[in-house]
Amino acid sequence: MILIHRVTPFLIGLATALGFAALLNFQRNPLGAMAVTLLVVAALYVRLVGFSPRSFQFWMLVGTPLLFLGSSFGLMLFLENPNAEFALAVVVSLFVFFFAEHVFSYVHLPANYETYAIEHLSLVLNVASVFFVSVVAFGMRIFLTIYAPIWLLSALFFVVSLFVIFGTLWASKVDVSHARLYAICGALLVTEIFLTVTYLPTGFYTNAALIALTAYLFLGLTRARFVESLSKSTVRRYLVTGVVLLVMILGSARWT
Repeated sequence: MILIHRVTPFLIGLATALGFAALLNFQRNPLGAMAVTLLVVAALYVRLVGFSPRSFQFWMLVGTPLLFLGSSFGLMLFLENPNAEFALAVVVSLFVFFFAEHVFSYVHLPANYETYAIEHLSLVLNVASVFFVSVVAFGMRIFLTIYAPIWLLSALFFVVSLFVIFGTLWASKVDVSHARLYAICGALLVTEIFLTVTYLPTGFYTNAALIALTAYLFLGLTRARFVESLSKSTVRRYLVTGVVLLVMILGSARWT
């Protein structure tokens, strides 16, 4: 049985790579390729984690990589540069595989699990998911205005943000009652930023980067608060990083 679980991360990585290959080479039915890939990867993750829908662990360990993969598929639809498409496919496939590797150790071989591996990796995947979802939302806002009103996009974005923030705090071993409150507050904040940047004369990649930066700063400071490392130096480091990234984002943006 353990051998089957041992090869599952490799099957997950292979299924993800094949899904991207199908999406890039057989573009007549991209939604079908996405759906099949997500179903296969979801089934493999459920097999790896164990089907226990009443536990937070099940939803976070399965939902985090699936949201990351699904939102990256959405981003793929808006990319026009073949090199960017290939790079996205490689990066996402590797991260989905590495996450599955750490999940395998966490669930089946705790002695080999690297401390904080899922915590750190889930932070990366969740911030990236916020960026991907933001790009998709802004893209739908531009190209499908009638079918994607701002109130509907905001509601969906709030749900995604809530899951992302709660999942990151859960991975950081934050108490559920505290994590729930901070997740709601953080989701409201990120959604407000989402609504605000829709009025900026910038492209949706720039807007998505601003939202992802907001999520990164909120998650970083909140995690530091709960692991008792929120010092002046920590706040200063996040503020400096945030200001530098903000200047880079706005400085490289195309204002229309």
